[in-house]
Amino acid sequence: MLLILNSFTILTIIYLLFVPSNNGLYLKNGSLIGAGICFVTSLLLLKVPSTLAIYLNTNTFYIISFPSIQISYTYLIDNLSIIFIILTTFLTIIVVMTARNVKYRLKETYILLFISQFLLLNAFTMTEILLFYIFFEALLIPIFLLIGIWGSQKNKIFAANQFFIYTLFGSFFMLIGIILLYLFIGSSNIFILKNYLISFQFEKILFILFFIGMYNKIPLIPGHLWLPQAHVEAPTTGSILLAGVLLKLGSYGFLRFLVFLFPKACFYFLPLIIALTILSIVFSSITVLRQLDLKRIIAYSSIAHMNFLVSAIFVKNLLALTGSLLLQIAHGLSSSALFFIVGILYDRYKTRNIYYYSGLVTILPFLCFFFFVFSLANLGFPGTVNFISEFLLFLGLFKALPSIAILSLSGIFFSAIYSFILVTRIAFGPATCFIKYYYDITRREFLILFPITILTIITGFVPKYLTSYWTFYLTVWYL
Repeated sequence: MLLILNSFTILTIIYLLFVPSNNGLYLKNGSLIGAGICFVTSLLLLKVPSTLAIYLNTNTFYIISFPSIQISYTYLIDNLSIIFIILTTFLTIIVVMTARNVKYRLKETYILLFISQFLLLNAFTMTEILLFYIFFEALLIPIFLLIGIWGSQKNKIFAANQFFIYTLFGSFFMLIGIILLYLFIGSSNIFILKNYLISFQFEKILFILFFIGMYNKIPLIPGHLWLPQAHVEAPTTGSILLAGVLLKLGSYGFLRFLVFLFPKACFYFLPLIIALTILSIVFSSITVLRQLDLKRIIAYSSIAHMNFLVSAIFVKNLLALTGSLLLQIAHGLSSSALFFIVGILYDRYKTRNIYYYSGLVTILPFLCFFFFVFSLANLGFPGTVNFISEFLLFLGLFKALPSIAILSLSGIFFSAIYSFILVTRIAFGPATCFIKYYYDITRREFLILFPITILTIITGFVPKYLTSYWTFYLTVWYL
């Protein structure tokens, strides 16, 4: 099934390459049809019986084979990868629809978006750590170009360079860890590595190297500086990809590789990890209170939410693990919608300064309605999938580490403060005197926001379809 998804993605890229750059209608419609086919195909993965027959869904194609070293294209379709594949294909439809208002180089924009989808689909299914690293790093190129070429403000080159250097620096340590695996074991396949009895000292070294490699993707403090700057300078499509999917690569790597392969080292370094996540939650939650740029506010809130789920991953409690996976889906939906709404305001009024906007509910009621809904979701309001995920997450943390869970709750308090400040400052109060012309959301913008709203609310009221999908899988693999 992954090969079919890859084929559809590559065929869409080839189609875009042959369509003339000045034929915007064929570019837009062809990209949307290609993204829609990939999404429908990804939904078929839900029928794959991956809970019990894990190895039956593992497919191997050898690339290099020596007596002491084997490198193979090995992918795994299981309950963990399926959800991330569906999230990727769904958000690809969102970014393709968002990119329709790009003013220049529309063809190149769509090609980069589908290249990103191709790399993400493979990164979320690789069992060979070396190939995961290759796809992990290759994603830097399309996002770097999206920020550097289509960035909205004057510091876009600096933001693109910062994003590239921070991620590349962390990945250097991950590459060292992969080289060590090949030197001492001869493989980086997770199933082969799981069968080897690795010494505790070597396990700790590998854990540190891989942890640093994925550390900046989350990101945790002090490796977080690239994210707010990248969001501020990136176009709306880039922000949606960053918040919706790319940040999940780090947490996916933690769960797929570190927790699965190095359980003793995870327990050994748990105090350090918890300290880093608590520091990141408190720092980002306090920092967001003094931000004026709307994108920077949402970016810092993303840092806080991602660190919530990282602490739950390493605690290895079933409720906490389920909540962390659910929060990744919830954050991917709500943060993407918030960045899209901020992008609407910026496209029309060319500023994201919070003091520029006031009383928008009187002139842009539908936009303010969606903004209010997703702000409530972002703070974890009951009735949204964010609430269920945070409830499960904190319930698991309280069972495992009560004192740490109480400290983490400070992030919930701060998120309620900055979410309500953001909504009340923009939507309510006297109508702003700066906006001389206005019109509410268009049909295209409504068709983007409405499905995300429905998914956020339906999964908030009926989360059992997702939680039951992971329960047995997490118990077998990680507990």
